[in-house]
Amino acid sequence: KLILLIKIAILFLITGLFYGCETTNQESVNDNSENIATFDRNVASIRAFIQGFADEDLEAQMALFSDTALWSPPQYNGNVWVNMEAMREALKYYHDTYDDITFDEGIDLGMGGEKQPAYWGGSVYPSETATDLPNNVRIYGTWRAVHSETGKVIYNKWYGLMFFNADGKIGRFTDWFDVNGMQVQIDAE
Repeated sequence: KLILLIKIAILFLITGLFYGCETTNQESVNDNSENIATFDRNVASIRAFIQGFADEDLEAQMALFSDTALWSPPQYNGNVWVNMEAMREALKYYHDTYDDITFDEGIDLGMGGEKQPAYWGGSVYPSETATDLPNNVRIYGTWRAVHSETGKVIYNKWYGLMFFNADGKIGRFTDWFDVNGMQVQIDAE
């Protein structure tokens, strides 16, 4: 009889632990709703920035940045952050040089798996520095454009980081892609 009581007690203990973990996870998700809303707002801003290329709307793109925003361009420049005037000039160059600019969101691993998401915020690892802050967003995808002068289609894998301030404006932006590879594609026969 004592063994039966111990088994029942262990069963209740295990059930309680599972229930307790489930409640904790649900509470964590509920507590995170403000961060999720902020992340979604930031992703909408990034998509508006991308749409600015399709619309060739430089002013709409620049309106997404704070007055003191800085940019680290994809080509090596000694790791110097530049002001928004430099970014404006770069964006204008792309608007003037390319047509039909589109962005394919996410990462296609090419191994028959599902496409991975384009937008990521926060981290789990390493646990010592993990964060659930929604204002630092990583973006992955592939740009496609038509070179205006030659009509050649170019592609460029892209990775960007956008850091948003409390007002929902982009305060820092850095991106990486093969700048020289665009010219290689244009020059190819």
